[in-house]
Amino acid sequence: MLAPVASRLSRAETVFADQAYQGLEEAINSELDWRLQIVESEEDSGFSVEPKRWIVERTYGWFGGWRRLDREQERRTDSSETMVRFAMLRITLNRLG
Repeated sequence: MLAPVASRLSRAETVFADQAYQGLEEAINSELDWRLQIVESEEDSGFSVEPKRWIVERTYGWFGGWRRLDREQERRTDSSETMVRFAMLRITLNRLG
């Protein structure tokens, strides 16, 4: 299941994950030779920003202006992936100039 992802992310070494993915640690380490790092939360402190999570949430927020990414409208996964890449290209170009 993870092999197609590994071929596209050949430079990846560490995968940051939520505590819900703790059971996949052995599979990811053995199949992909990646290190799974579970991000621990500080439960006793109330609200706190989780490390690395804000990067993902911010990126999803940028996609809010793209209607085709707002809902799953594409029939094929490669079309959906292309739209994500196109959106990130436009976002990056807008930030550069």
